[in-house]
Amino acid sequence: MTHSNSAGTVGPIIFADTTARRQLLQEGEVVTLRKTTRTTGETWWRESRLGPKQGDVLVTEIGTVDPKQEESLAEYRELSGFESVRKWQAAIQKLNGSLPDTGHLYRVVTRE
Repeated sequence: MTHSNSAGTVGPIIFADTTARRQLLQEGEVVTLRKTTRTTGETWWRESRLGPKQGDVLVTEIGTVDPKQEESLAEYRELSGFESVRKWQAAIQKLNGSLPDTGHLYRVVTRE
């Protein structure tokens, strides 16, 4: 299900976590978990909410998961950039203040 709006505007995606940023920069793609749904499609990424544009990306939705369940993240762990699901969960918890009951996975790929 795509969440891009009718005007075609897709908000930028923020990668505050250094591990996820490194994965995107080095591999050209990253799987990221967001607490709430977000728009998908062509956009750009930045390191912070008000930071400058770092690059162009394509955001596609993978689906909804329970991030508290290791098996729901295990399939995507390698593309997350984290060494283990537990380290990914710790980063999710740090960025969100807690580990949410529901999360939304997105694949983000760099564009030229």
